[in-house]
Amino acid sequence: MRETQDFKDFSIDNWYKEFKDVTIKTVILELSRDVLNCFSCTETLEDENLESNEAPFPQEFKDQVKNAFNTLGRIIFVKNNWHAPSDAKMFSFGNTLIAENIDDIKLYLTTSGIIQEDFSTVKGVTFCLCLRPWINIHPAAEFRCIVINNVLRGITPRDWPTYYSHFKEEGPQIIEKLLTFFATNIKDKFLRKNYVFDVVLSYPEKPFLLDFGALNCKTNLYAFSWKEISPLLNKEVPEEVAPVFRYLESDIGIMTKGAALQKFRLSE
Repeated sequence: MRETQDFKDFSIDNWYKEFKDVTIKTVILELSRDVLNCFSCTETLEDENLESNEAPFPQEFKDQVKNAFNTLGRIIFVKNNWHAPSDAKMFSFGNTLIAENIDDIKLYLTTSGIIQEDFSTVKGVTFCLCLRPWINIHPAAEFRCIVINNVLRGITPRDWPTYYSHFKEEGPQIIEKLLTFFATNIKDKFLRKNYVFDVVLSYPEKPFLLDFGALNCKTNLYAFSWKEISPLLNKEVPEEVAPVFRYLESDIGIMTKGAALQKFRLSE
């Protein structure tokens, strides 16, 4: 039951309206059972009588997608309520997940294990197709922020563990910018007190929000571990406590996430 509520709370159609001014413009299309069947690589979802995924898209849905392309631009980025089909990159041009038509969208969603797992396991939630204009984002500009009891406690690069030399010099400015963004645009506006949010911080543009996610043992915390984060959930801390920005401070070659985590411990 709790997991179902997580899926509802963190579904983009549940938070987009509140944060649309600080995130990427998104066209959200609700998926009917017929359309959902077209995106499923299995013979059945909840109804054994559903046709296979070779069924044609309803014309109304094709028109909605066409209108979205006209609104967002020639190339777009696609995701469902919670996830992008990142494991389907091998099927995209230049390993980028750029979509130029409805066939690209279908290819990514039907070949993605991440998306198919959502379609087959999530119950009680209306599935959505979320379309965004394609933006070329440098990996060093993406951060995952960890919020505990409505306080920003941790900041980690999403491209972990990769060494970026500018983090050491610009660390205080990165913390300040993300703290300001959180305090101004997110704090006390999201319905949970424990969560993660992903943000892009590229100069000279303003930070912008990518997504929200649940804070639990299934979430990738990159430079942090659930073992060190979970005890903090029951501890109240002053809002003045500065977040920990964790990054590789030196170029020590290729490392696994586990090996990199052994070098750090979250300061309390």
